[in-house]
Amino acid sequence: MLLRTDLNNTFKLGLLRNTNSYFQALGAYRAGDAAKIIREFAAASHYAAVTGKKLVDDLSAGQTSARERLGHLRSQAGGWALLPHLIAQPVVNLPYLQQALGMSAMSASRALAQLTDAGILTEATGLRRNRVWQQSEILNILDDYASSIRRSKSMQFRSPNSNSGRIEFRLPGTPGRPHD
Repeated sequence: MLLRTDLNNTFKLGLLRNTNSYFQALGAYRAGDAAKIIREFAAASHYAAVTGKKLVDDLSAGQTSARERLGHLRSQAGGWALLPHLIAQPVVNLPYLQQALGMSAMSASRALAQLTDAGILTEATGLRRNRVWQQSEILNILDDYASSIRRSKSMQFRSPNSNSGRIEFRLPGTPGRPHD
């Protein structure tokens, strides 16, 4: 299967969701108090497990739905070979299919047509050449997941080693205005 089985990146996002809290815990750890950073790691682990499971469940449901829509195809059809690859690569073109799946141009075209006819893929360019197809259902699941894991806007923290006690982070395009 093409899905990654580790939750390492989700764990990192869990730590960095609220940088204020994370940096305070690091400061406490440096000062000799390990309890806060242990709580941050435990919370990040829980966050990774919960959000990672939801993502996998949603992707699995999307694949199940797509399989049901392909139920009419014979088992050797190219659409079946392409379908599991769409989780890792939800936007594809003909050269990609030829290279990644070892399909001929004709077989790749047929597989794309099968998935398009079943409503699984949509052609995204509107062109006659250099066309690109996308599995919008998977892209929507990934977009929803990405929006659910945004960082907290609080990016200020008090540092025990800072003279002012405050470090300001600025986004590009917001000169002179620290994050809230």
